Amino acid sequence: MTSVIATTEVLSSANSLLSAHADLLSRVRQSQRNHRRQLRALHSPPKELLNLPLIPSPPPSPPTSPPSSPLLAPGEKPLRNDLPPAKRARVARYNNYVPEEETIRNDYSQRYVDGGEWPQNWVLGAEPELRFEEYPKQQRLLNLKKESVNNHALPPSYLPFQQLTSLHPCKFDVILLDPPFSSSFSWEELQELPVPALAADPSFVFMWVGSGAGEGLERGREVLAKWGYRRCEDVVWVKTNNTTNRGPGTDPPTTSLLTRTKQHCLMGIRGTVRRSTDSWFVHCNVDTDVIIWEGDSADPTRKPPEMYTLIENFCLGLRRLEIFGRARSSLRRGWVTVLADGEEKRIPELSRSPVTEDGVGIPEGTRSWEKESWEEGAKELATAGGGKCVVPNSQEIEALRPKSPVRGGPPGAAGGMSGGVGMSGGVGISGGVRTGRPMVPRQNQGQNQMMVQPMMGMGMGVNQLGGMGNMGVPMDMVGWPGLGMNMGPAAAMGMGGMGMGNMNVGMMGMGMNGMGGAAFHSPAQGGMGQMGPGGMWMGGDGQDGGMWEGGMNEGMMMNGMGMGGMMGGMGGMGMGQWNQGGYEGYQ
Repeated sequence: MTSVIATTEVLSSANSLLSAHADLLSRVRQSQRNHRRQLRALHSPPKELLNLPLIPSPPPSPPTSPPSSPLLAPGEKPLRNDLPPAKRARVARYNNYVPEEETIRNDYSQRYVDGGEWPQNWVLGAEPELRFEEYPKQQRLLNLKKESVNNHALPPSYLPFQQLTSLHPCKFDVILLDPPFSSSFSWEELQELPVPALAADPSFVFMWVGSGAGEGLERGREVLAKWGYRRCEDVVWVKTNNTTNRGPGTDPPTTSLLTRTKQHCLMGIRGTVRRSTDSWFVHCNVDTDVIIWEGDSADPTRKPPEMYTLIENFCLGLRRLEIFGRARSSLRRGWVTVLADGEEKRIPELSRSPVTEDGVGIPEGTRSWEKESWEEGAKELATAGGGKCVVPNSQEIEALRPKSPVRGGPPGAAGGMSGGVGMSGGVGISGGVRTGRPMVPRQNQGQNQMMVQPMMGMGMGVNQLGGMGNMGVPMDMVGWPGLGMNMGPAAAMGMGGMGMGNMNVGMMGMGMNGMGGAAFHSPAQGGMGQMGPGGMWMGGDGQDGGMWEGGMNEGMMMNGMGMGGMMGGMGGMGMGQWNQGGYEGYQ
């Protein structure tokens, strides 16, 4: 039954096509007759044209030829009552349909072959307004950052490309370029632009370099290096063709083996910017390095307007510069735009029309760039921002900003191990491991206890006196430039106990010394020492417990526990823990 229906549909389609072809031939013949009448009306009609025959009628179609091979009867398909109606219909229609794979619906490559539709057209939530609809915190963060950027920005200003050198000695935190490569503008001319003289330290540059089919990626890196930048990211614009697709064969010609549907924007950094400590200047992880956008049919060279938002979300610097901008779409609040050749002539005409939703038009307050007024406005914004010309940050933005996961075990931050050789014929071995992330103090905490991950040391002594092992635990702490700890077992009479060696804390120039626990056969007593002015370490009995009093934000506590060793020459093993709250890791 299914094959009969399919055959009927094919025949009907063929008859419709033949009918349309016959109508076309009829119209062509009638048009020829009308042209002949017009030619005969001339004073000297061209006889050779009039004598040409009309389009001949096509010969009749040959009879249907027999099939070259016998047709195979389709096999019976099992009933799939467990499927919804739509899938059951596809099972009945397509012989190679597998419901579990959805091969018909998701065959994007075949859709491109048949209809010219690019696979990226089906990326869900690609539009900025829909991207985070399931993530209210991220949406709230973007709204707060947009509001903050708009409230702390200078009016849009512009100047022609011929006046680029007049920007000196002003410095900019971000520079965006879309070079107009052509026969009259080359890479050599691009690298001679005075970008190094206009770049602050630190600063970023974003430069569009093409689809990657040519030498753009390589030459772009060379230009960045000549300007004193090092490439750190590659932002990719993936184009869609929802509105521009006209079926197969309409993609622009290319020498590439693959269809080019992307553009690259190289990102360079100048100076030193650390994502963990320079959040006053950069906010990482807010956006991604992939932009999906249809493009502008009225201006095929226009780049995604989302690029401005990506830059503003990432770099908090207020001094933003765009070179080779367009009057129609590049003028933006908070930016100085160096227009491409001839673009400034379009501003009076474009200013008569309102700005569209996609950012096309001249924003209100746009003016020609003036050095004195721009510098004065930048100083006012810097004063409002606490002395730095950046978008001010709020506690809510910082709380919502996505944080990078902390890698375990970086040198000088997560742990250390060492071995020691003892004296008096003894050998001491110790190892220390600290897990977790480095600690930084929170501000304005009333009861600021301090918690560090458990630390463990092991010692083994031979003969009379167990050697001194040490356990190095370097900790990268803000305001605590170094924390070194020596722990070793003290052994006597073949039985060992755990002692605390000296503990040197490089903290505001203060040091702390403690005395080790006594041997196993004697009553254990905690050591007693002191730590500079303002605090005291007081030892206890029994379990070597002790308490820190004063001197460090109140309420710092340390508990130590000694375990005696057995069998001659074996040292003990101990564990200590700093118990705290109110500290959090680097972000």
